[in-house]
Amino acid sequence: MHAFTPSELSAHWLVRCACFPILVLGLVSAAFGQAMRVSAPDAQPVTIESATVSAEITGRLAVTTFDLVFRNPNARPLEGAFEFPLLDGQSVVRFALDIDGKLRDGVPVEKTKARVVFEEIERRRVDPGLIEKTDGNNYRVRVFPLPAGGTRRVVIAYQEDLGLTDSGSAYRLALNFPAPLKTFRLSLTAHAGETVPVTTRNTLGLDLPAWQSQRALVIEKADFAAQGVLEIALPPAHRPRVIAGEHGGARYFYGEVPVDLTPRPRPAPRKVALLWDSSGSALTADAAKTFAFLDAWFSALGTVDVHLVRLRDRAEAPIVFPVSGGNWAELKRELLTTAYDGATSLDGLADLADVDEWLLVSDGVINYGTSGRPSRLPVRGVVHTVLTSARADAAWLRGIAGRHGGEFVDLITLSADDAAKRLRSETCRVLDVTTDAADVAHVFPEPGTLVAMSPLVVTGKLRGPSATLRLSIGYAAEDARVVAIPIPPEVPESALAPRAWAAAKIAALTIDLERNREDVRRTSRDFGIVTTDTSLLVLETVADYVTYDIRPPAELLGEWEARKQAQARARGKEREDHLTQVAAAFQKKVAWWEKKFPKDPPPPKAAQNGVARSVGGRPVRPAPDATVLGPGSDVSSPALMESDEGMVELSPFSVTAEATLRARADADRRGSERRMAAPPLMAARSAAGDGAAEPAPEGPAIALQPWSSDAGYLDRLRRTAPARRLAVYLDERTDHARQPGFYLDVAEFFFDEGEPALGLRVLSNLAELELEDVALLRVLALRLMQAQRADLALPLLERVLQLRPDEPQSRRDLALACRDVGQFQRAVDLLWQLVESPSSQRFPEIELIALGELHAIAEMCGQRVDLSRVDARLRRHLPVDLRVVLTWDANDCDIDLWVTDPHGEKAFYSQPLTYQGGRMSRDFTGGYGPEEFLLRSPVRGKYRVQINYFGQSSATPLGPVTAQVKLITGFGTAEQQEKTLTVRLTDQKQSLDIGTFEVGGKQ
Repeated sequence: MHAFTPSELSAHWLVRCACFPILVLGLVSAAFGQAMRVSAPDAQPVTIESATVSAEITGRLAVTTFDLVFRNPNARPLEGAFEFPLLDGQSVVRFALDIDGKLRDGVPVEKTKARVVFEEIERRRVDPGLIEKTDGNNYRVRVFPLPAGGTRRVVIAYQEDLGLTDSGSAYRLALNFPAPLKTFRLSLTAHAGETVPVTTRNTLGLDLPAWQSQRALVIEKADFAAQGVLEIALPPAHRPRVIAGEHGGARYFYGEVPVDLTPRPRPAPRKVALLWDSSGSALTADAAKTFAFLDAWFSALGTVDVHLVRLRDRAEAPIVFPVSGGNWAELKRELLTTAYDGATSLDGLADLADVDEWLLVSDGVINYGTSGRPSRLPVRGVVHTVLTSARADAAWLRGIAGRHGGEFVDLITLSADDAAKRLRSETCRVLDVTTDAADVAHVFPEPGTLVAMSPLVVTGKLRGPSATLRLSIGYAAEDARVVAIPIPPEVPESALAPRAWAAAKIAALTIDLERNREDVRRTSRDFGIVTTDTSLLVLETVADYVTYDIRPPAELLGEWEARKQAQARARGKEREDHLTQVAAAFQKKVAWWEKKFPKDPPPPKAAQNGVARSVGGRPVRPAPDATVLGPGSDVSSPALMESDEGMVELSPFSVTAEATLRARADADRRGSERRMAAPPLMAARSAAGDGAAEPAPEGPAIALQPWSSDAGYLDRLRRTAPARRLAVYLDERTDHARQPGFYLDVAEFFFDEGEPALGLRVLSNLAELELEDVALLRVLALRLMQAQRADLALPLLERVLQLRPDEPQSRRDLALACRDVGQFQRAVDLLWQLVESPSSQRFPEIELIALGELHAIAEMCGQRVDLSRVDARLRRHLPVDLRVVLTWDANDCDIDLWVTDPHGEKAFYSQPLTYQGGRMSRDFTGGYGPEEFLLRSPVRGKYRVQINYFGQSSATPLGPVTAQVKLITGFGTAEQQEKTLTVRLTDQKQSLDIGTFEVGGKQ
């Protein structure tokens, strides 16, 4: 074994475009079309003032760094954001931002936590920076602020395992800056043995200097138009080589071993199945190259039967096409008619008898359905995978091919002919790895890994001063050959070796991410590599790192540790104090539930809503600690409300008081742990009441107010014959492809027209619009639940909880979906987690709403549910006759729920308790809801339900605010019924009628 030395290392870059700067700079690239976004749509574009590009290449390892200075020409600070894809095998390993004139490196943080921290700190108008991985190998960067009239420096680096060509390797740097750069610097270091690297193409207009020590060059330019390509050829390596390095007290090695990869021909299949990604995201695929590949593949196959299966929001029924002599014209015509629409799912995919080979043509981003992203497909036979788009999950596609004995081809880097040839040959695999556990461990590649190129890269964790590995490589045990890799005590040191091991481990584990998620998170945290679950975050002050329990960079660590010790002493009683506050609020709700309220018409002032709504033109809100009881209460002190002017008196009929509670026996308090039978209308009063029970009226009926968008595309659909509606929708989609409301409207139209399958497909497009947009995922999931498809909503809400674990609504939404699919214990556990965890002041008393739902599930599910974790003070089921729940999708947005009873009295945020006992929950002015109206025993007549867009923000980033309202009767009883309406709000101060309850007919 020969060790790498500085003069013998060779670099290998397989015709890879360094497209990163194109994406970061907000240029319109022909390949990706990315653009930098700022927080103000009317702002002047942010520009690049200077750029430094550097690359260090060692063997098949390379780290490329972009050091960029952005200038904001606007007179106001902005938030900057941009997205970009990296190629297969590339991983972001560094992110840094200037803080007070000094560069500060980002630290690895669990992804959802990093995003929450960024957004909370951003509201304080200070300096956070974040880079995160979205779906596939796509990344998102967010920087705040870009100072008014000033500059911001951003550094991003990525590491990759480079490919090879027959003649060696090629380093290819493509730049496309739209305007001349004030300063430009290019620094390349390529360990290329004794041979000087050779420039093969230079369209950047650079006069290249001589290589320093045959391995480095530096170029500096002023006012430089960086547009063009630089290609440098390097010679191949012919001998095994190894490097090693230390990280975190452990030692790692990285080696390259030339191997003979003579391919073995595959037997020709008689039947194949073509899994054709027909989702909306497949529109970004290179169709011309994909068809050229299929042309070459079918020419090689000759005669074969093809089963075409389109994949959208579910797998469609197969269509059979005969291919004779390589002529696949009929199949091609069918593929050209494909309507690319819907999300990407494997639901409904089933094995087909006698199919020898499956060909999955997709980007591999599975974002919908109950099947998730499996590690194996539910099929027999060989499975080949074909990557068709830069925004792709190459690791999953490669893993599927490896597990099913197939080949993985990347049409981004391979020619159509080469890709077809690869599928007709069988690539050898690593069959076994033999080591002495005392010397080396955790070796990658693992058995079963495809060996697609030479030299073979091997990496592992050293336990002794030296080691020897033996890899068995071949197609089967009978033709295996053993490759020995000795690792001597003295090898060149390189910091790239440990990170190469971490990248190889993450790539191997990501194939089955759900099973390996925690291991991937731990590895990416330890080595600072951005993954699906780990981001890099920059914060401004030590206090920020302390507040959010994030370990800072080394220069801040001492102060951080001292502050953390002080903080730990102050947090001992936080949970206990929180539950005490919840218990106090819950007892107030119990007092309301037990109280007998009058049912006669209220005095005139209350009937006219004589409640002060504003003071000095400012809205009046209930005092946080006040219990506001309605007119006719047995306590006569005036009610107080909180406003910017202090405390003000409301209607003389509203009071602040605690109802007197009669003591209950312990057995009575434990009653909520057993199933309670309760009629839909509770005429009987509690022991705390003071009068005879009145007869119950007839059960209430719910009527929803029809709502429909006034969009022109709906008028066109209504005028269209049923057979042509799909074509009209697809035509209109061209103009509305990025508008969530369009898909909501059209899906609702198809649901109403009795076409639920098409409605679901249209609705599923929301999963494709924006990678990991929580608002969109929530809207999609809640609308699926409204369509009685909680099974489809469940995995979406699981993802929402991963992305927003800090928001109590994430647990509540998932709990209700679990209830609807019969996972009652998990639903109760999720709601209790919400209750016991201190939450943001933006969502006051959401715990009371969750407790009501928790006990309703336990009472109604028909199964024994374990409530032992629930605090004894909070174990009480409180069923009611009428319930209304309002939720919405926008953050920092205020929507109010109004319920007007038959006497004309309105329950809303300024009058949270009505004369007859209607109870409105606390007002959520910061977004999402839920807001809840409860009435235990309603008077006869009609109850009108409205919502009012009180406003702040007029729209979510991708469209109008979407609100959902549930009207429920007999809540918490066996007779419970509910209806749901989804609406969109575009104008502040907009009010909408939602529906009515009709109780007992007319009086």
